[in-house]
Amino acid sequence: MYPEELLKHGAGHTVEPEDAVSAQHYFVCLSSDAKEGLWVPLFQAPGKDLKMISESAKSGHARWTRGPSYYDLEQLWRIPHKAAQRGAAAAMDQSLTKSPNTVALTALPQREEFPSATAFRPAAR
Repeated sequence: MYPEELLKHGAGHTVEPEDAVSAQHYFVCLSSDAKEGLWVPLFQAPGKDLKMISESAKSGHARWTRGPSYYDLEQLWRIPHKAAQRGAAAAMDQSLTKSPNTVALTALPQREEFPSATAFRPAAR
């Protein structure tokens, strides 16, 4: 998804604006309700304080499943469903309805792991 598109449509995140992802990234949804989802952006390379999701825990489009993904415990995004749809469309999401990009439940990060889960910064307007 494209973070700029997400922010334009009401998303918020838990980090300072200059620390938030800004380029196209895969995101994984941790939970959702009727209005929005709690998402974490994923990185392709390991880094300081990043946690890994193994390649074997992912299924879906070949580009998504190739290699492990990494997430930052400091960065969570609260994304309205409409914003997620628009962010994915802008990034030309290649997942399919019959074969969505997923992470095995046993490998999915738990909300409790994120210390800043309640400190969302509102979308920039």
